[in-house]
Amino acid sequence: MTTQRAGQSKIGGYDWGLITIITGLLLFGLVMVFSASYPWAMINMTSPFHFILLQLRWLAIGIVAMMVAAVIPYTVWERWSVPLMGVGLLALMSVIFFGETRFGATRTLFEGSVQPSEPVKVIVLIYISTWLASKGDRIRQMNYGLIPFGVLMGIVTGLIVAQPDLSTTILIVTTASIIFFLAGADLKQLLFGGVIAMITFWLVITRSEYAGRRVQAYFSSVMDPLASTEWQIHQASQAIVRGGPFGVGLGNSIEKFPGNLPLSWSDNIFAIISEELGLLGALVVILLFVLLAYRGFRIASQSPDMFSSLLAVGLTSLLVLQAIIHIAVVVAMAPPTGVTLPFISFGGSSLITTLGASGILLNISRYRGTVTAPRTTGGLAYANFNFGWRDRGTRLPGAGRGSTTQKRSGTTRVSSARKRSGPKRSSSRSRSAGAR
Repeated sequence: MTTQRAGQSKIGGYDWGLITIITGLLLFGLVMVFSASYPWAMINMTSPFHFILLQLRWLAIGIVAMMVAAVIPYTVWERWSVPLMGVGLLALMSVIFFGETRFGATRTLFEGSVQPSEPVKVIVLIYISTWLASKGDRIRQMNYGLIPFGVLMGIVTGLIVAQPDLSTTILIVTTASIIFFLAGADLKQLLFGGVIAMITFWLVITRSEYAGRRVQAYFSSVMDPLASTEWQIHQASQAIVRGGPFGVGLGNSIEKFPGNLPLSWSDNIFAIISEELGLLGALVVILLFVLLAYRGFRIASQSPDMFSSLLAVGLTSLLVLQAIIHIAVVVAMAPPTGVTLPFISFGGSSLITTLGASGILLNISRYRGTVTAPRTTGGLAYANFNFGWRDRGTRLPGAGRGSTTQKRSGTTRVSSARKRSGPKRSSSRSRSAGAR
């Protein structure tokens, strides 16, 4: 796919509200990772600072990734979406053949330090946004919309389910479906696709011992998590109850000690937050993610074109949905999944991917309100910049407002050109008729 873009008006500054929220989450995460990990590291590692030093290393790499992504124009990701998708699929296939098994799943490479499904989440959103922007109103047609979308999701999620990693699969499918809907897909397509997805999900659960065991544990404890026979659910519930309104105090958690809540510094860090800082601390975390959602969707609504709007929505939804799933697991509203809490949990691939996605979102924020010229591919309109409701092709109100004047002037120029070319064609026809 080749695209052409005319010059843009001057770009603005970064969204400092979003930067402030991300900074707050990162600092909060460093404190909680150390608090949740030092007892286990002190007993099982050479130093109580083992996990926090690793986290600082990953954070440094992640900040560099965010700064680089914030500088690179978002259109670069659009142009390289196809090669990136190819690299992502190869990485997922390499996990199947060369991955390492940990905690009953094969998801990582290089001794557990790299989890390819993490960056693939962002790569899929870039590719899907590019693809949807290129279709315009044709997305409502089955052969241009649901069928290719379903095939693509089937390939990607099939490789991830094989690991197995149902939580990442749900994240990718849900986020991609959100931007598919906002791009203008017909509701019937979404309903039909949803039915197929539910059937597929049921088949995976019934045929996968790993997934079935987790779902069964959830249903057996959903009514009374404190009486659950699933150790993780039971201990997380104990931590929340023990925390109460104001918590037992920073560093005073019991569940983070070995033999209690597993992976308290990553998969269950929200439970430690609730135990040490109580309901108040938990609500502060939730508030930060609500503000993150607000800033992200605000950036999307002010983006200059369809691709940037869809990508901004997708990245924001990915971060917020991941936080929702993590919190839902801790409070026994969802089966145990192993999803980290963005910006806060310990983890290399997760943290770097999260910060890289934030950098792309920050770059898009620099183009808010700018004017972009329509792009074409093969003589067809590449993207519909008029973001209205159903009669205008997409469901992203407010985005692309800056392009209205340009579109009108473009229409005027086309009309003027037709008027000028009309007499010339008539004259040439007359001369041809006279010659015959």
